[in-house]
Amino acid sequence: MKNLNIKNILLAGATVLLMAGCGQMGPEATKGALVGGAGAAGVTALVGGSGRSVATAAAVGAVLGGVYGDSKDKE
Repeated sequence: MKNLNIKNILLAGATVLLMAGCGQMGPEATKGALVGGAGAAGVTALVGGSGRSVATAAAVGAVLGGVYGDSKDKE
């Protein structure tokens, strides 16, 4: 397993923060984006992903988590 690189972790964190700050999301959408982005980036970093794959995973996780949270906000 590849060692966790601080650059990858910081890049993932910055991506999650940028994604969470977009638009007027409800509380569940915000929470979903943060959890999805951080979780996806963390898992990708732990399995040895490159910086680019960690950032991609964070973005995809944040979008999917935000969409799920938004559906919960609309219930």
